[in-house]
Amino acid sequence: MTDSRKRGRGFVGRFLGSWQLALGELVIVALGVLIALWADQWMQDRQDRSLAVAYLERLQDDIRADMKAMRFSAEQARNRLAITKQVDAWLLNPDAAPDPDLLVLNVHFAGVVFPPTISKFTIEELKSTGDLRLLTNEALKRRIADYYKQIALQIEQWGTWGDEGITETYFRELAFVLEPESRLRAGTFDPALMRQFVSTFHDEAPASYSQVRGEAPEIGATRDEAERILARMRTRPNFQGYLRDSMYWALLSSQLLDGILISAEELEAAIALELEALR
Repeated sequence: MTDSRKRGRGFVGRFLGSWQLALGELVIVALGVLIALWADQWMQDRQDRSLAVAYLERLQDDIRADMKAMRFSAEQARNRLAITKQVDAWLLNPDAAPDPDLLVLNVHFAGVVFPPTISKFTIEELKSTGDLRLLTNEALKRRIADYYKQIALQIEQWGTWGDEGITETYFRELAFVLEPESRLRAGTFDPALMRQFVSTFHDEAPASYSQVRGEAPEIGATRDEAERILARMRTRPNFQGYLRDSMYWALLSSQLLDGILISAEELEAAIALELEALR
């Protein structure tokens, strides 16, 4: 074999070796980039999943707080219904002689509402930050949207238009029935004690707030004051109508809240299932 052929083959061999080496290095670099991209995507997916879990846990806490608030409000609406029925019965019975303190309390609290406090911070944060995209379960997202739409329509708008509006009208009428001092005493009860009082309003109702508290009455209404209050209630042309409006809206409020409570319980269960899957 001539020298020129040997040199040619040597050149080709070196060229092929360099090309193979370069290709190998290129493949290694490409694989490194792909692995880095995959690792970065994997880390991003992991972070997104972790953030989604955190949001769902917070949403679950919000829903549970909503459920607690709605149960309390629904129960107080039922208590208010019982109170308004009792006041209405006193109006219809000319021989009624209720305990003066209990009369003042019931006439006052027949118009008091306890609207539930709805926790919206988490859902508002999800919307404002665009992180709602992290919740990939479309059925769950629709359920969440339906729940907060139901809250907006059936608690916020409905409550403002109905229950709270009726209450405002009732309290304006109450100015002609209860003296300012009696209204002030009835309205300045400690909230926890007041809840305890209205929650015990069943067949065996306490005779007065002082019986629940175990101290001297804060209202201090007399029998003569009770008779004057009853007389005003019976002679005011619109008082009984406003009282029965309050009774009607108390019934609607309790039924409305019971219905939304079912939706809240179903949503909480759906979130629990999604959290179990994500974890």
